[in-house]
Amino acid sequence: MNVTPDPEEIVQAEDDYEGKPVEVTVCGPLETRELPALGYPGYKTDQDVGTAVAVKLLSMEPRRKQAVIIAQDQDVWISHSQAGAQSGAAGAMRIPAVLPYVITHAHEVWVCAVTGTTDVSVESVYWSQ
Repeated sequence: MNVTPDPEEIVQAEDDYEGKPVEVTVCGPLETRELPALGYPGYKTDQDVGTAVAVKLLSMEPRRKQAVIIAQDQDVWISHSQAGAQSGAAGAMRIPAVLPYVITHAHEVWVCAVTGTTDVSVESVYWSQ
C-alpha cells in the first residue's frame, strides 16, 4: 500500500470555482493521521553566514515536508526573501542560536547573521522521491 502522495496532491491549487461551497458535518469520532515522509532526508551546513549578504538556505520545494534549521554560534534572521533577511527586524524573524527551528512550508528560506558570522545547518525531510 503506497501512502505517499504525489507532489501534485500535496501542492493543490484552487480552481476559479464559481459554485457555492458544500457544507460538511462530521458525525461521530474523527481520526486524522500524519502521512509518513518516505523520501530521503537532505542535510547541509552553510559556513560563515554573515550580516551583510543573506544566504539562500532552502529553495522552493513542494516535496518538502519540513526542515529543521540550527544556527551554531549567533542568532540569525530568516525570511522568504534575500532582502527581507538582510533588512533584519523590518523584514525577517530572529531565531536564537542553537535553538532548532522547524519550517513546515515549501517556500524559499533566506538567512543572515544578526552579528558576526555563524554556521547554519539544515535537515530537510521530503514526502517522496
